[in-house]
Amino acid sequence: MTDQTRRDVLRLATVSTTAGVFGLGSAAAAQSDDSEWERVDSPTGKALNDAVDTAAGPFAAGADGNVIVRREDGWQTVVAYGPQARSRRLTGIDATDDGRAVWFVGGSGVIGEYDVETRTLTNYSAPKGKTSTWEDCAVRGTAGEDERVYFVNGSGELLVGVRQDGGAMQYEEVIKPGGGSTIPGIDFHAREAGHVCTTSQFVGETPDGGETWEQIGIDFAGGAFFDLASQSQRDVNAAAGSGIVYRYDGFRWTPHVVDDKRRAIRAVDRDGADGLAAGDGGTIYERRSAGQWERYETGVEAKLDGVAAGATYDVAVGDAGTILERPAGDTGSGGDSGTDAGAGNETNETANQTNTTSLDATTVSLSATDPLSVENYVEREWTAPEQ
Repeated sequence: MTDQTRRDVLRLATVSTTAGVFGLGSAAAAQSDDSEWERVDSPTGKALNDAVDTAAGPFAAGADGNVIVRREDGWQTVVAYGPQARSRRLTGIDATDDGRAVWFVGGSGVIGEYDVETRTLTNYSAPKGKTSTWEDCAVRGTAGEDERVYFVNGSGELLVGVRQDGGAMQYEEVIKPGGGSTIPGIDFHAREAGHVCTTSQFVGETPDGGETWEQIGIDFAGGAFFDLASQSQRDVNAAAGSGIVYRYDGFRWTPHVVDDKRRAIRAVDRDGADGLAAGDGGTIYERRSAGQWERYETGVEAKLDGVAAGATYDVAVGDAGTILERPAGDTGSGGDSGTDAGAGNETNETANQTNTTSLDATTVSLSATDPLSVENYVEREWTAPEQ
């Protein structure tokens, strides 16, 4: 079967539901003042901290436990006050491979799941009694069947959960991939292969579902990382301060200054050869090749903390409920998956990664005009591994 990007997979699902860089690595700067990004009405005035695409459209999560979604007629609140109804801040969100469910995490050990087809909100908060703030999450697998979920927190801990037949999640041993520093970003390009970054210049990779970790950088970085995107063992980006997006090709890290004003890059998302990043000053960046990013000045001053490339809309979210969006495929000068000097290690392996799943589009039954809400609520238990 031909590999597809996550956007390809979700585009199939979405169809069914409607029935600059000056690089230290020798890349050239690019800037667009004629931005196709538009600020749109938001259902919340509170910060939005992360975003992800799904079969029902882009989702975002943020302060007060808000989870919102982009539907045909605009953005709407799906979950208010979080899975425990305690208004705890949500910091990270990710979707299952089929795009049918989102998982989100946040303060005081909050973990929730929302199924867009059954409109079910499930509370999985405080596994193993862990009540520190979860900073981010990564999800692989099919909704309700075989999810493997990864949660990281401010204490540098990683907790892995695996879906059981009865719906419960079974946790695995908690470990610290980076020695205890806060982990703001985690991303998996396959079920058991992915990367984490910490606030102390550590980037680690695992080939075995988080059991073991190897440090792959970045000793010379000199600043904290905010997010990362994992496309393969030989294709990773890390978002950092001073306007830098780092690129890993399996052998070395190359820093690319994507913002000559040196504003922090706080979020990055990859989908095959495509990529988006966002950060301070309402600025958005689009990947044109392995080391070249085009900068978009949106006219918005808000700090952007989340970005997601989508099948229907590309979105960026941030402070005070800020939402910027553009129709998917509206890429100005057009995407370019070619290479630049210093980018020769981008291969077909990168462009056709396993950050995908096969999807029978008929399995997602949802009208694009129907509002989403919580119609069912479930409390689920975490179970210990069998001895």
